Amino acid sequence: MLMRTQGTYYARTEHGGHRVVADQQGFLVSWPTGEIRYPSARQTIIALTNNSPTPLPHHRDPKVSFNRYFRQGRFREPDLKIDTLALFSPDLTIATPTVIIKSSPALSVAPPIGIDLAKRGHEVRKLFFAGYGRRVVRYGYDPEDVLQDIFTGILVRNRGRCPFDPSKSSFGHYVHMVCGCIVSNYHRRYSRLKRNEQFGVMSMSDDTVVLKDVTEADLAVVGPIHHEAIEASSAQNLLGHLVADKAATQGSCPALARECFDLMVQGHRKGEIATITGETPNMIAKMLRLIRQVAAEWRTRVGL
Repeated sequence: MLMRTQGTYYARTEHGGHRVVADQQGFLVSWPTGEIRYPSARQTIIALTNNSPTPLPHHRDPKVSFNRYFRQGRFREPDLKIDTLALFSPDLTIATPTVIIKSSPALSVAPPIGIDLAKRGHEVRKLFFAGYGRRVVRYGYDPEDVLQDIFTGILVRNRGRCPFDPSKSSFGHYVHMVCGCIVSNYHRRYSRLKRNEQFGVMSMSDDTVVLKDVTEADLAVVGPIHHEAIEASSAQNLLGHLVADKAATQGSCPALARECFDLMVQGHRKGEIATITGETPNMIAKMLRLIRQVAAEWRTRVGL
């Protein structure tokens, strides 16, 4: 073993690059503090890797052979076939290796998702009018206004979680689905406004409460007392009184019934009424059933 490793070596750069002389007596390492001889290659490598001239029991053993650490034998780095300076010689001929390029299948490029309205906006317009134009006109809406909402919905979906993906659906099916959602939401929004909004004011005509235009009503000439009489005799107040009387006859709270009636007329739903009044949803549902019952009886009575 020692005969094959005799010679002068140098530790690796990260371990200080100390000179190591191997002979028949062991391994002599030249430390900055002096030379120390080690009886075996293992102790020499432990001292070099731990940067400790006198290894202690707790020092780590890298467990590498002498040839591997000093890059000898089969661990020797391959020598260059030519000198670096010889690369600049005019007589040097370097064989160019033949590179074989294997044919690879064409890369599939994923189609873009979303709808570019600048290019396909006219197609969206045609699909909308073909599928929903008559319905929108029957509802009484301007188709161009609804179309702008559809364009806005498509732009929002382009940046959201459900943009148009050609690998999942066709263009016509996706646009038809979006138009259906937008038209339904548009109709629901404006139907709610129609239910809660009133055009005109209640006014007296021949001792009868009628709905008149503001320009035809007598709001500017009647006094506050006359105006209060008109409001008290309106159909809404009359129906509210009927609801309170019905609640009293059934053992319910008349004030709560009247409050629920007023909130219902203002357009509030059951959950909102429960939040405003502080009552339970079951109690509010009971009051709403009472209000619907009284309203149905009143419509039958007046012949509506």
